[in-house]
Amino acid sequence: MGFQNVSEGRVRGFLASAAAALTILAGITACGSGAAGEERGKPVAAHAENESAARPAEGPLDIAMKEKADQGKGFALRDATSLDRYVSPAHAKKFKVCFEKEKPNLSAVVLFAARSSETCPRKVGAGGEADATPNVVGMRLRKAADRLVLAGHAPKRIRVDATGDPVSEARSWSYEVCEQSPAAGAPFSADRGPRLVIAASCHED
Repeated sequence: MGFQNVSEGRVRGFLASAAAALTILAGITACGSGAAGEERGKPVAAHAENESAARPAEGPLDIAMKEKADQGKGFALRDATSLDRYVSPAHAKKFKVCFEKEKPNLSAVVLFAARSSETCPRKVGAGGEADATPNVVGMRLRKAADRLVLAGHAPKRIRVDATGDPVSEARSWSYEVCEQSPAAGAPFSADRGPRLVIAASCHED
């Protein structure tokens, strides 16, 4: 389990930066190589650990992250529901904290979050209604990847294949998404990483 240990100033800058989403999405590769699968393990709720039990918490996730950083603590972000969605720091303002679990030996805390529009589950790893996969066909890769991360997909599990001539990773961000899998509307599954097919233009003759 990876913990982020950063100062409050760095957290503020990270959340406010327009490049934050690109930092999170840096694990995506193009040119047909695909991304290596991210190590995800079992849902946190299933881990047998000796640390204190998760206790209820509340408040915006971005504020909680700043508070923990100000206290000199590391933190990890996890889905509070059974869906095991990836919680992106770049989208912290769209989430709220439901529970937190202290890791005293690491001077760190796990923050279990749900979307601001959702009701927190009664306990960690309970409930959760899967959202539909967003339709990203026709979008530029940068925007499409950001939408998928917000939907709960870990960046390193998003595979990108480019058609036509080889393209650099830098240029691929401006390419158009021509195909996606799972299809738009399919229920979210943390076990199924999305695949995008991109091209300079999907309508070239």
